[in-house]
Amino acid sequence: MLKIVRLDERLIHGQVVTSWVTNESITEIMVVDKSVCNDEMRKSLMSMAVPEYISILFVDVDEAVRTYEEECEYEDLMIIFGNPYDILEFINKGGKLNRVNVGGMSCKGQRRQVCTSVFADEKEMEIFREIAGKNVVLEAKMLPTDKSVDLTKII
Repeated sequence: MLKIVRLDERLIHGQVVTSWVTNESITEIMVVDKSVCNDEMRKSLMSMAVPEYISILFVDVDEAVRTYEEECEYEDLMIIFGNPYDILEFINKGGKLNRVNVGGMSCKGQRRQVCTSVFADEKEMEIFREIAGKNVVLEAKMLPTDKSVDLTKII
């Protein structure tokens, strides 16, 4: 079952593992990020942060679209994207999402603060609007216990 889809530039880190994975009883994490797929060092470092009983897959968008439904049949799946562009590409290529938890997008470049933990530039805001236009709920929430912020009302 697809338990949570998260957008977090940091991908896998302590907050994801200790809070989200535990709260959602995740058995597999699918990291959708092309640059990580081709970087053995980053994959190794991220894998070390995940308990051994949780499977981890590193895939690009095309592989994610091909495999996520099958993974959902056998696992309690968390999908983590590193940027909103890949989420939109995933949807446009046939991936079905109802909700995206927007975790951390840091302050850099031309980004402005959208809410407490989310900074986005105008192009990223446009991508968020496109995603929301495909009937996907965008919520900002760093931890499972935090109050959810409906990004569609802000963007």
